[in-house]
Amino acid sequence: MWEHLRDAHDDFSFPDRVLCYCNPSVPSFGGRPNKESKLSDFFQIPGLLEWTFQENGEKCLETGRASLNEVTQRWLYFELLAQVFGHLPDYRWQDFVQADSSSQGYINTAKLPEYLERWLDSERRCKPNEQKGRLIRIQQVLDKARFYVSQYCAVPSREGKARWEINDVLALSFMILGETLTRALNLIQKKLGFRIEGWSGHDLRGQGWGYSKLILQKLGKDAWCAKAIHMLQAQLRQNSIGLVYLYSLRDSSSKGPDHYLCTATECKEMDVRKLKGQSFPPQYHYCHSTYSDFCSDAEYSRHHVQNPPNCETDADNYRSIDGQKLAKIINKGNIPLLQYHRDARDLQVIEMDQSFDKYYAIFSHVFTDGFGRSHLDKKNGTSLCVLDMLAKMLEKVTFLRSGHGSPVPELFWIDTLAIPVEDEFAVERRQAIKQMHHIYTHAKYTIVLDLCLMRTTMGQGYSNPAMKITMSRWMTRLWTLQEAVLSRNLYFCFSDRLYPMIQLEDTFLEEDSELRSCIPSLARTYFAGILGEVRPKIHEELRRNEGWTPQSEFLAMVWKATQWRSTAHSLHETLSLGTMLNLDTDFFAKESDTKEGSPEHKKECDDRMIELLTRFAAMSPCPIPPGMIFLPGPRLSKRGYGWAPRSWLSSHEIEPPDPLSLPAQGEVRLILNKGLEVQFPGFLLHDLGFDRKELWKRQEICFPTDSTLLEWYRIQPTQDTSHFPEDQRLSSYDLAIIVSRMPVVDLKETALFVAIKQIVGGIHDVEILNR
Repeated sequence: MWEHLRDAHDDFSFPDRVLCYCNPSVPSFGGRPNKESKLSDFFQIPGLLEWTFQENGEKCLETGRASLNEVTQRWLYFELLAQVFGHLPDYRWQDFVQADSSSQGYINTAKLPEYLERWLDSERRCKPNEQKGRLIRIQQVLDKARFYVSQYCAVPSREGKARWEINDVLALSFMILGETLTRALNLIQKKLGFRIEGWSGHDLRGQGWGYSKLILQKLGKDAWCAKAIHMLQAQLRQNSIGLVYLYSLRDSSSKGPDHYLCTATECKEMDVRKLKGQSFPPQYHYCHSTYSDFCSDAEYSRHHVQNPPNCETDADNYRSIDGQKLAKIINKGNIPLLQYHRDARDLQVIEMDQSFDKYYAIFSHVFTDGFGRSHLDKKNGTSLCVLDMLAKMLEKVTFLRSGHGSPVPELFWIDTLAIPVEDEFAVERRQAIKQMHHIYTHAKYTIVLDLCLMRTTMGQGYSNPAMKITMSRWMTRLWTLQEAVLSRNLYFCFSDRLYPMIQLEDTFLEEDSELRSCIPSLARTYFAGILGEVRPKIHEELRRNEGWTPQSEFLAMVWKATQWRSTAHSLHETLSLGTMLNLDTDFFAKESDTKEGSPEHKKECDDRMIELLTRFAAMSPCPIPPGMIFLPGPRLSKRGYGWAPRSWLSSHEIEPPDPLSLPAQGEVRLILNKGLEVQFPGFLLHDLGFDRKELWKRQEICFPTDSTLLEWYRIQPTQDTSHFPEDQRLSSYDLAIIVSRMPVVDLKETALFVAIKQIVGGIHDVEILNR
């Protein structure tokens, strides 16, 4: 069932095989084994086998002539193949079955790439009308099959249970075939320039067929981090092939016995290691025989490379930085850079003025990985072994970029060493944070330090390293987003090499051009997570004009990139976003003595989010994406801001259609203390005299769209609440439904249930009751 993926990716492997439960050529299994199928044939297969499936997916067996495994395989596998390839000369379903030594038949997709290429060739040679008809029919079949597989064969988690009781390996085979064919259809449409509104141009990343219980259980049994899997599930958007490929990456650091306490919301690996009194294993090798280790203190473990016995306690093995010198440079409006002379073991602070006339690099890292000072340190500093490692990396990149070494040590900047930490320098610390936007945009390159990557080899091709970057801890932290977006050139450090992102991306198109595999596109999740498509445009605009203003499309990408990230200090959310957008961050950088998670702390976070949105209101045009009103998660409570999420770090999967991807209809305006003015279609619900008290108790409401009563909509609260809210204040207001688009295309789409408080000049002033 996965042989076509193994042939495309040498590192791909999966142990399970799928039995061939049925013989499609036998009349009792529907006949027509190798003939082109009509659209009606796909929908008739269950009936031919004397099964009926109700609209809610429940099944009804009339004669018991075939098992559910046999019926679904004949229907959702072999008939799907016939619908796509049946028009090809010499198509044979037997090409997808292979017998073992005992004559037992198993599904085999080794010949699927050949059929996909023949399909593309046939579409290129056929008449335009014939091509349109066939591609539309195939799209219809794939959409219907995806509905049944994703709704009744898939599970949301490894503890879940599929509604159809079929073999788990069989269910996974439906998903792999379906996702492969969907990917091929999208690529063929693109190659042919096929464009019919509503039938092409689908978002490939949204074309997943659901998650397999088999692969989720295998990942759990293999001790993969539950948080990493949860995050990847959301980012892959129902694509099981991505999880199967992830399972085949045997050297990933996101798995192991120390992840057994991890939850969907928190990785506990560090806590487990501290409880066990263990350090990280000696798997990090960089240019020579060195390894990484961790020394524990109350809250933090400093990273050591060479691990001398007295590295943590001996002052000779530690280099500190004079905070007074850092503060003096920052107070002048200049930037402190660092220079390490490895032979002399000397760390110096070099002043750079605002002309940014010096050649320097940046190290981007996850604070808890230990590169730099500890929470317990009273001043900036780090171990000599870490400085030696950083120096070697700078030398390596210099050689990669120029072909020769540098006669003097490279200048560099790293936040944990260049931003003063002493309490007496709080003002300078805020000023240093304000400088970060320009520090990153003017750096020649940025080296990414992530222990997850530094403990694994890069691998071959595009998909292997790209998926490892996607799974790295660096991709989960909030501050690293603005560091990635603002950096001109990124270098990723693996255990065996430093590799530039631009060179990695050069290999993407070649690997992604094949019809048989969607893995490169799925592995490229990291690229979207650092706004890869728009980074060059941002830097070009910054180069030409310092007054860069974000647009709504950019903020939509930022929201998507931040939603699965986290920060140890929730007040840093708006500070990080403000830094990336080059806003004045004085308000966001204020020191706070409120306790994390307390009501006072939450209010302070809300106030800072309101201030951030207010800053957007002052820009022209207003860059707030109108689709933000449909986003999940808790909302701000202040009047005029109840449409806005309290946090962009929501960890909520967006239901289709993606409201942030829909084009704006009209101008967006944030009217302070009143609300966000947007334009969307909707339905006015007319009061027919029913008791409002009864309405609030309901779990769903149904209404027709016109007097013919031919088209009805059902509205249900999302998972946030189980019923509609009982609010006596709203009992006298008209009710309405706001939808993100018309017509409503998918069977389920997110909408807003609102109360209309007043209508002024044709503008409806509404209050959101439910999603």
